[in-house]
Amino acid sequence: MKQHRLSLIALLLGGFAAPFAQASSDDGCYPDWSLIHHQLDACSNLPFLSPGNDSQVNLRLLLTDAGQASLPEYPVSEYDRTLGYGPVPFNLAMLHEPSPPVEAAASASTTPEPADDLLQRIGGDVASLSLGGEDSYAEGEGGRGRSNNHDTARLFLTRLLEADLPDAERQELARVRLRMLQLHLEDGSEDALTPTGIETPLGQQFARYLTGATAFYTGDFDTARQDFEALVDSEDDWLRETARYMVGRTQLNAAQRNAFDEWGYPQMENVDHDALQTAQTAFEAYLAAYPEGRYALSANGLRRRLYWLMQDPRKLADEYARLFAEANAQQNPDQQVALLQEVDNKLLTVTAPDAVDSPLLLATLDLMKLRTDAPGALDRDALQAQRGSFEQHPALHAYLLSAYHFFVEGSPEKTLESLPSTLPTTPLDYLTFSQQTLRGLALEAKGDRQQAAKLWLDLLPLAQHPLQRAQLELALAMNYERSGQLDAVFADGSPIRTPRVREILLRHVAGPDLLRKQAQAGGVPNEERETALFALLYKDLLRGHYDDFSADLALLPKTTPEQPAANVDSLRNLALFRWSGGDTSGYQCPSLAETAQALQANAQDPKGLNCLGEFILRNGLDGFALNRQPDEQVLGGSEPLFPGPIYSRLDGYLHVVADAKASSDDKAYALYRAINCYAPSGYNGCGPQDIPQSQRKQWFQTLKNRYAQTTWAQSLKYYW
Repeated sequence: MKQHRLSLIALLLGGFAAPFAQASSDDGCYPDWSLIHHQLDACSNLPFLSPGNDSQVNLRLLLTDAGQASLPEYPVSEYDRTLGYGPVPFNLAMLHEPSPPVEAAASASTTPEPADDLLQRIGGDVASLSLGGEDSYAEGEGGRGRSNNHDTARLFLTRLLEADLPDAERQELARVRLRMLQLHLEDGSEDALTPTGIETPLGQQFARYLTGATAFYTGDFDTARQDFEALVDSEDDWLRETARYMVGRTQLNAAQRNAFDEWGYPQMENVDHDALQTAQTAFEAYLAAYPEGRYALSANGLRRRLYWLMQDPRKLADEYARLFAEANAQQNPDQQVALLQEVDNKLLTVTAPDAVDSPLLLATLDLMKLRTDAPGALDRDALQAQRGSFEQHPALHAYLLSAYHFFVEGSPEKTLESLPSTLPTTPLDYLTFSQQTLRGLALEAKGDRQQAAKLWLDLLPLAQHPLQRAQLELALAMNYERSGQLDAVFADGSPIRTPRVREILLRHVAGPDLLRKQAQAGGVPNEERETALFALLYKDLLRGHYDDFSADLALLPKTTPEQPAANVDSLRNLALFRWSGGDTSGYQCPSLAETAQALQANAQDPKGLNCLGEFILRNGLDGFALNRQPDEQVLGGSEPLFPGPIYSRLDGYLHVVADAKASSDDKAYALYRAINCYAPSGYNGCGPQDIPQSQRKQWFQTLKNRYAQTTWAQSLKYYW
């Protein structure tokens, strides 16, 4: 019975939430490496109460503090790593338990089929039948027909065996129930399945139940209601309880018959409120009679649906608050996720704060209203007026006011005045962690980086709950980056251990000395050494430090296995620097090492410039990630410490064209490549320059006229 109840409530929750599932965990989610988000960024959640978090995350943090949920910390998947994620920030999907390997899942699902035993015990020709294959609805598919499944069929067969029925009647009733299971009744295309030869009063009651169930699944709700109401005083306790539950469920389905469009979106004006009221009365009567009944979880879930269809957010919020109070941190993770999704879709996204009394739900709504783009944004007076709702949670209310000072008013001074000024002495729950995070962010905003760094360091030993330490490491790394102490991130014994944080700083901020040091450092992961060496060699070459490049090539390991180019690890694919050159469109280039040596001797060497451009072109390095600096408000967005501008191959081509000492082939090839920089879109793919089309036409004409004998002039038909 417990298994049946759990699967049923999971089904109800999933169906309740599905039409409005948000895209925050969809493919294409990328992190924003900042601690301050004034608008919703569901791809970049943080483990402190923030307006920028997905509302499900903020609610989960509050419920975790209350012991009514948990915030897990799973290893970052390979897929999320390719999107640029570390532990923090995180997307919603990263809070879901990773799926087991396919082999393990298949093995776990191959349990004996208990229905075979039931059918054997019922006997007769039923013993040779079966329930058939797997339930035919895919996950998330189907409506009321989803409960016409193997579990409910087994339950009915079990009740038949327990009931005092003649064998022939038991077998006929079982045969009809199996027939129901094999048909898709929800489309209304099947005639009623009516048992025959049933003469005993109890057998007729079971038969009436089956005709009511058939009517329910075919959408004949009036008939279904009459059949179930006829059984509410049945002598059989299972029939009696099930019929009372099904009266409410039938009326709920009647009420919402026309309430959804073809895509599953609600059309509330089409709700049948008379049927809805009848359903509410039926569910309340069922729960009064069976508070711990077989269908109590389901009835409560459907009662929430009633309140939603009635557009009564206060009752709905109270029901969620009651459900949270009964939950605990050991709750099934899938049910936890489903419930949070339901709350988000059915309440938080459509409800104003003044319609909610629950302090945890109210706080979640308030944080949404503190976003700069939020409709109906809160002001300070409205927040102050909520004090009574937070009578049992004064620290939470005070935090919301502090968040208002910081995120809305932009006043770090008021923020600091409103927050606790002393450091806790015990491990931080998420509210206390949020207070201290906001305090640190206010110190940073004031420019008091030294005090902010001290706070981040002092909090580290107190950060013992999931994801807290990862956030503190990010905060401290950004502090060191912006205060000119980047070396402290990589010093021996540094508390900043998160690989992704260290990699971002090496790639975008570190100067040559630090990169050279980390490329040879012991006691760090091999990936970090490769990241540092890749950034060093790339910037040596692309920023014109050809002498350093030649010397630093000696740091390359003897073997450099290639990484997939589409993977984020292409940013440490050291095989790139062993480019061998060769015949590129009829233009002979030496190896990259030889090209760098030529440019070391003469930075304007025509062949060297053309071949450096060819290296960039052949390896897809135009617009490469290391050519761009992150936004200044995110990790790695400060001024890079590696000197020199990034090389643009179009500049190189134009240098060759203008070089009086360059050979005809060098100039012709440079023109050919310069013209192709604008192919086929007409936009420059080789650098930031905006060259007028008239100038590009002149390049084309020069190539066609002055260098007409070259293969490049003969092969080029257009300019762009």
